[in-house]
Amino acid sequence: MGIGVESTTARTRRRRRWASVVAVLSVLIAGGAAAACAELAVQRSQHRLAVQSMDTYRDRFGDTVQDEVGHYADALADIAAAIDTQSAPTAAAFRGLTGHLDDARLPGATGVAFVVPASDAEIPAAQALWRSRGSTGLSLYRTGTDAQHAFVIFNRALKGTQQPPGRDLNQAGEIAEALRIARETGTFTLSRAHILLRDRALPVAQQQMSFTLVAPVLAAPDRNGARGLRGWVTMGVRGGDFLSRTLQSEALGMVQVSLDDPYDGSPKPIAEVAHGKLLTAPGLERSTTIDVGHHTWRLRLRPTTALLSASDRWAIQVTLLAGIAVTLLLGTLVGVLAGARNKALNRVDQATAALRKDIERREAVEAQLHVLAFSDQLTGLANRGLFYDRVEHALSTHVRAGGMFAVFFIDLDGFKQVNDKLGHSAGDVVLQEVAVRLRGCLRDSDTVARFGGDEFAVIAEWLHSPGDVHRTAERIVQAVREPIEVGAVVRAAVTASVGIALNRPGDTADDILREADLAMYTAKTTGKCRHVLAGSRTQEQV
Repeated sequence: MGIGVESTTARTRRRRRWASVVAVLSVLIAGGAAAACAELAVQRSQHRLAVQSMDTYRDRFGDTVQDEVGHYADALADIAAAIDTQSAPTAAAFRGLTGHLDDARLPGATGVAFVVPASDAEIPAAQALWRSRGSTGLSLYRTGTDAQHAFVIFNRALKGTQQPPGRDLNQAGEIAEALRIARETGTFTLSRAHILLRDRALPVAQQQMSFTLVAPVLAAPDRNGARGLRGWVTMGVRGGDFLSRTLQSEALGMVQVSLDDPYDGSPKPIAEVAHGKLLTAPGLERSTTIDVGHHTWRLRLRPTTALLSASDRWAIQVTLLAGIAVTLLLGTLVGVLAGARNKALNRVDQATAALRKDIERREAVEAQLHVLAFSDQLTGLANRGLFYDRVEHALSTHVRAGGMFAVFFIDLDGFKQVNDKLGHSAGDVVLQEVAVRLRGCLRDSDTVARFGGDEFAVIAEWLHSPGDVHRTAERIVQAVREPIEVGAVVRAAVTASVGIALNRPGDTADDILREADLAMYTAKTTGKCRHVLAGSRTQEQV
């Protein structure tokens, strides 16, 4: 009997020991699986964050490059307009018009020049005329076999040595093409990528791929309203200096950026910002096209390891180690406290709750990053991507219900002058105040977004009549035009040019956004501080 009880007790002990071993092994296996799942979840979360960041960088860099080229175009347009008011500009007048330009304000710009057309027969008369206008020592020397020429009359170096006037720009095919397009269209034009004439004498290692900006100088209209060409204002820009200094405060080593000229289907590299070590992860490279001056560029972005912070890069290892540590701890607890199952299970529950809380915290962080990816960092408004989604949603809902909504494109008049005179910090204050005012004069159900630079957009849904559109636009114009305090005694003044488009059957999001943009351009070119409804001749000025 004693032997039987002893044998049973031994068997029970063995069963308990095996049960403890099985419990410990089960905990170790389950914990290892949980650690592996947590590691995979962190990897996926980091990849989603990287994708959102690259999309944001693509949009932001594309807008930055396009806005920067716009600043160059505005500078050339101002000089061309000033020359247009003079019957025959002088060298002194040209120096006065270009004296405010420098390499700091226009990164990569090498110089600005006034260029005039002339045929072989016109060279002696043109040379005599422009010498009398202050271009002393001017010698117009023809190059090549073309009978038509484009001679540099006045020029001013913004970087490097001053080049003598008289050079025929038609000797460079890329510049000649840009001059021709500007002449035919009467608008600002950007050349294909090339080596500047002034740089072709440099060693190859010092040459940069560059581009030339061209603004036509038009003559007064004739009886038929046609305007002939008096000349051009040109500016050469070195691509490497332009891109690196334009994006130096934007990239921060997070991405490597390259700018290409895909003319004729064979991309020609203009410049590259290649700081940092590339991040080897699939699906993160981004590219976008930029349309500037009758030309198209392609901007390519590749992520670097700096895209993820040091804590993010260690998150996978920390998660795995934490999972292993928790697993070992639970296995030890289960083995030591096999006889106190309830207490051990409580410890497991506590550890599980801690893991769940950590996962919830990570999900909250991920949700916050998702919000940041769809909002403008400066103003807190929706960004371009979120606004586009709202327009597509409005199209689908309003088509079913037969409702009306409107998209407003808003561009600030005079904002460039605020930046130039008061600085970018004052410009940021103006953008933030305009955002507050737009939200204040619109309904809670309306969506306000910042597209980048000084461009905003609004979608107002479920409108009763076109009259609601005009009243809303008038509130926007009135709200923006009030002076904005940017310092203790400093005020900035901007106005709003507003373009409006209403939804129509068959419209896509791109259609209505394009119509609103064109209407805004009409408002801006017909007097500013007003609104224009697409498809209507009605223009309200406040």
